[in-house]
Amino acid sequence: MVSSGIQRLFYVAWMIIKLNLYFILFTLMGGVIFGAGPAFQVMTDLLMEHGIDYQQITFKRFMSHWKANFKRSNVHFLIFAGISFFLGYNLYLSAQIQGMLWLVIDFILAFVLFLIAVLYLYVTQYETKYEISHFNLFKLAFISVFLNFGAFLKVLFGLVSIFVLTWFFKGLLLFATFALIAVWSGFATKDNRFMVAGKLAQHG
Repeated sequence: MVSSGIQRLFYVAWMIIKLNLYFILFTLMGGVIFGAGPAFQVMTDLLMEHGIDYQQITFKRFMSHWKANFKRSNVHFLIFAGISFFLGYNLYLSAQIQGMLWLVIDFILAFVLFLIAVLYLYVTQYETKYEISHFNLFKLAFISVFLNFGAFLKVLFGLVSIFVLTWFFKGLLLFATFALIAVWSGFATKDNRFMVAGKLAQHG
C-alpha cells in the first residue's frame, strides 16, 4: 500500500517535470510569443488524454500536438495576452494615483485580470474536447466561469498558491510551475465542465 502510494507520487512528479520542461522547450521554439499558447494547449491535451501516464508524454507526441495546435492556440493566446497586457498596464497606471476612487478602479482591474486568466484556462480545456468556432469556444468558456462562483474561487486559489510557491522557490519555473497550472485547471474546472457537457448532450 505504502509502496504503491510512493510509486504513484513518483509518477505524478515525473509527469509534471516532463510536461514543464517540454512546455519551456516548445515555448522557446516558438520564440516565446508564438510558442507559449500552443505549448500550454498541448499540456492540456496530453493531461486529458493520458492523465498521469508519463510514458505517453514524449517529444514526438508533444511536437505533433504542438504543430496541430499552432494556429488556433496562438489566436487564443494572443487575444488573451493582448487583453491582459492592456488591463495590466492600466492597473499599473491607476496604482500610481492616490484616492478611494482609484483604489476601487484598481480592484476592478485586478479582478478582471483574474477573470481573464480563468477564462483562458477554460478555453484551453474546451479546445481539447470540442471542435467548435472561436466565438462559440469563448462563449462556452465565459458561461462556465459564471456557472459556479465557488469553482471560480477554487481555480483562483490554486493559481495564487502556485504563484506564491514559485515566488519563494524560483526553481519551480523550470520544473513545475506551468505544468501545475495545467494540472490544477483541469482538476478545479472538472465539475463545471461535466455540467456543461451534460447540458450540451441534453440539447443535442
